[in-house]
Amino acid sequence: MESSSLWTQGILLVTIATTVVLGSVEKELSPECRVFLYMGTPPVGLENHSLQTICQRYNSKPRYVTLYDTDNRVPIYSAYTFKRSDGEKRVDVPWMYEPQLSSGSATGDMQAFPRGYMHSNFEDAQAVLEDYTNAVSYERGHLNPDEHQGDPDDKASTYTLTNVVPQ
Repeated sequence: MESSSLWTQGILLVTIATTVVLGSVEKELSPECRVFLYMGTPPVGLENHSLQTICQRYNSKPRYVTLYDTDNRVPIYSAYTFKRSDGEKRVDVPWMYEPQLSSGSATGDMQAFPRGYMHSNFEDAQAVLEDYTNAVSYERGHLNPDEHQGDPDDKASTYTLTNVVPQ
């Protein structure tokens, strides 16, 4: 009886560890990410093979949820908790990307674009910095604005191109 209980606990620990390591592009949202959705339920009618649900994580903490279109490289919706801001912007944060969208990386955290990155590693599934180099035509519009976040890390997490639509 005891060995059965230990075996069950071992399976549970492996399951929990695997969930943490897999990253944050999720087919089924984890409970810690569902808190951003109304009644914990994602919108319906937005099913498509190119749509990926991202639990946007920064510094190992979920910050908000994005439904991202990997074909058109734009977010469809963003679900977040509004937090009153003191009005200060976080402008010293580098633009980031979601490594698990393009490379299958095990990290769940968004990452700053590396210096001298090869855009072909990213542009197959998400927007890249070059998509917004012509500032005359397009500005970066946030679906989850940094001004809707009070904590500096929450503000920083909005500077990912998976949270940006061309304006």
